[in-house]
Amino acid sequence: MPEVIIEKLGRQGDGIYTEQGREIFVPFTLAGETVEISGKGPRRAATEIIQPSSDRIEAQCKHFGSCGGCQLQHMENAAYEVWKLNLLTEALQKAGITHKPDRLVSFPVASRRKAVFSANRTDGVLNFGFSKPNSNDIVSLEECSVLEPSLHSALPDLASFASSLPLGIKPTRIAVLATSNGLDVHVEGLNIKSDTQQRALSRKALDLGFARLSLDEETLIEARKPYIVMGKAQVIPPPGAFVQASEEAENAMASLVSRHLNGAKLVADLYCGVGTFALRLAEQSQVWALEDNAPAIDSLDKAWRETAGELKQLTSEVRNLERRPASFKDLKKFDGLVFDPPRSGAELQSKQIAKSKVTRVAAVSCNPTTLARDLSILLDGGYAIKEIVAFDQFRFTHHLETVVLLEK
Repeated sequence: MPEVIIEKLGRQGDGIYTEQGREIFVPFTLAGETVEISGKGPRRAATEIIQPSSDRIEAQCKHFGSCGGCQLQHMENAAYEVWKLNLLTEALQKAGITHKPDRLVSFPVASRRKAVFSANRTDGVLNFGFSKPNSNDIVSLEECSVLEPSLHSALPDLASFASSLPLGIKPTRIAVLATSNGLDVHVEGLNIKSDTQQRALSRKALDLGFARLSLDEETLIEARKPYIVMGKAQVIPPPGAFVQASEEAENAMASLVSRHLNGAKLVADLYCGVGTFALRLAEQSQVWALEDNAPAIDSLDKAWRETAGELKQLTSEVRNLERRPASFKDLKKFDGLVFDPPRSGAELQSKQIAKSKVTRVAAVSCNPTTLARDLSILLDGGYAIKEIVAFDQFRFTHHLETVVLLEK
């Protein structure tokens, strides 16, 4: 089998070498390594590490390499953090932004409070875990080093629950959130019409101590209302709602945004979700919160009302900001703003912010490429970057959260 030298690490965490002028990707390898490879096409498999990199370490998890959840457990932490921060630096540079990231904030490895598992049956055998890289095949989990303790210890119970589902060959997604008072389990895309089956699943969820079980948009059983703490508020998220994967990361990002917007009288929170920033900002400012997901807005509004006057006025609105962004006229009275869009970014909304007179803005993003594009728009509109902080809440992967603080 051929031997090659890995030239660099790609943006997805794969090793890369050049063959006849084209880049070939070799997962689970590092820059400078001599490896033996097999296969054809743009992706090859490393069959042997002949000369390992000095940055190579032993992976923490027994499933690493077969499970598609982590890409970089085999890389020494200091080198890994340099590589991860460079993902953001390169995206900014490509957009012509000279301000480099100020720092990378890391968190404990075992801090993921949310995971989306897959489950199916093949030849009558249950598979419950995460998908293999670039495959629908499932690796049945015995451990997962990135899960927070209560979620990790629940793996056997979750597998037992999955075994009670009417699974087929096609994988079923099971999203699990470790809340302050138990697991919130959300099964997606499984057609269960029988009342007998629903009662059996409800009984199973109660026996296993789940706080809530939902099937798609329907709550099947709620032993107690699952909640997460956001500042002074307790939020009951809708089934399957988006929340930050790490509580520690959420608190750190919210603290940075709150510090930047401290003293603002009126703050707009765009793409507010269930209130990650809005509920904390309402401790010091009046807040206008916009989001296109009605159940998320309902949860935010309920959480705010139940603080019984501890927070300042928070007005929420269901609004699709991709179709109808908050205009510069809408933002006329605001002196602070935070926006946290999906991976596609907030191009149209950024153009309106750039035209506004909002003095302080916090841009939050999970995608360095679209973040860089949106920042360019804001810079052209007269904003200046004061600080760029990256948050590594998705350890051993290429995913990165970033908060950028700007002033006009």
